[in-house]
Amino acid sequence: MKKQTKNIFVLEVYEFAPCERRAYQVYKERWSRCAGPCALTWQTKVGYFETLRDAENNIKKIVRRKRDDVYGFVIKEMPRDCVVNAYAPLSIRRYLNDGSLWCTGSDKTAKFKEGDFVEIAYDDYAELGIVQGFDNAAGSYTVVACNIDEKGHTEFCSRLCDATYVLPPSFPVQKKYAAALRRVLKQAKKESADELPF
Repeated sequence: MKKQTKNIFVLEVYEFAPCERRAYQVYKERWSRCAGPCALTWQTKVGYFETLRDAENNIKKIVRRKRDDVYGFVIKEMPRDCVVNAYAPLSIRRYLNDGSLWCTGSDKTAKFKEGDFVEIAYDDYAELGIVQGFDNAAGSYTVVACNIDEKGHTEFCSRLCDATYVLPPSFPVQKKYAAALRRVLKQAKKESADELPF
């Protein structure tokens, strides 16, 4: 009889939303929580595996199909036989759409520097942002995103993001969004400096 492992590995597969252009967009209808440039994604598959290796082998099988709608993969290690918080896994590993390991929850190394364009990955969209800084101790980025209203005005919104949720851009960053993000980064840095006590 096969011995059960203490933990299970949950594989989540994310794809770009169907019928969407492969470019960042601002969704004026605002049904998405994102008010700035983003790409819509959705979780399409979930698998449960006894080993990390089995979960990673399934990523390889999906990648071999060479589908262009795959956004990426997440493997969460969860304890078996107990009630758990789905947002607090024992470990987390994120893979890019080519199946390569991008980051683990224990990775405290910066992959981006200030001014780099990045995506913040959520369950149903990937928000375009720009890096303001990295906290080595916490393994987290401060990312500045921009909200764009119906008249085209922008305002900045700073987000503190665990490194496993900050990814390279999936598409080329359009000039208008690049310019807007650079402007809001300057604004965010100025406001941060104004808050210093000296």
